[in-house]
Amino acid sequence: MKKKIDLTFLTTAVHLIAVLSAVCFGTIYLSLGILLIPALTSAFLVGKDVIYKQFDVYDSLSKRFFRQLKEEMHTMRYFPIQLVFVLQAVGIYASGRVGMKEIGYLLLPCMAFLLTLLIYIIAYHVFYQKLPSVINVIIAMFFRLHYMLTVWVLMILILMIFQPSAMGYLLIVGEIPLLLFQTVAFLDILAFKSANGDLDESDKKHFDEDFIKKI
Repeated sequence: MKKKIDLTFLTTAVHLIAVLSAVCFGTIYLSLGILLIPALTSAFLVGKDVIYKQFDVYDSLSKRFFRQLKEEMHTMRYFPIQLVFVLQAVGIYASGRVGMKEIGYLLLPCMAFLLTLLIYIIAYHVFYQKLPSVINVIIAMFFRLHYMLTVWVLMILILMIFQPSAMGYLLIVGEIPLLLFQTVAFLDILAFKSANGDLDESDKKHFDEDFIKKI
């Protein structure tokens, strides 16, 4: 029986990672990055079901993703943050071309912070409050500083080693780092919700007080 359960879990995990990676990053690439935020939001909504152990393996992931993508287009209100990220990337490229790599070293942590902010905005939107203000999200980010630093440092490392040739791998396993970042941001936001007395029934059902106090 144990082997059967493990096999089912493995099959579900592979299905989730493969399908969600393909549709999420495929959408991002085909839209030239314009739909980055709603695409990640749609993936996070699936990830929410995984975290709360409500994921339905029989649900069509691709259909659900694109249905949610359409519903989450209003998250494009945060597109200016993404635009600043792109401008910083251009700045790093330009500084390298003119031999001023020091500027690139300064911009890299800033780019990583903007990506971290986007992760937290989407997580806040999915787990706490729809379309939150950026100020509220930043407050939540710094509520449990070690969680934010974890995401930020990992983002810096990814940006440092990332090569355009590796973009294809995200179509296959991109959901793995996404789910990792989502989980870390979720723990921070869960602690923030608890401190504000805003835990909902789903939170209380799946996470007891001792667990929340420890995070």
